[in-house]
Amino acid sequence: MKTLQIENTEIETFIANRYGNDMQSLWQDFSSFVKVSLSDGYDTVTKQEAKERVAQAIEEIESGDADMLSQEEYDKEMHAFMKAL
Repeated sequence: MKTLQIENTEIETFIANRYGNDMQSLWQDFSSFVKVSLSDGYDTVTKQEAKERVAQAIEEIESGDADMLSQEEYDKEMHAFMKAL
């Protein structure tokens, strides 16, 4: 087991006020935070698979088979995505 030393008064105060001596809750919340922060929710793909996906997308665009969004649709989807972050 390792000790994490925090040298930030604001964070130390927050932890002390929020958790006091409740190390179990602190550990559970910290673990959840790290798990969420390290995972974007998407499956991992290999470098080769990523290259193949990009090549396929380029081929679809160049051949005219790609289903493209209008600027308005793109803006709407991007706005919703940014709000979700």
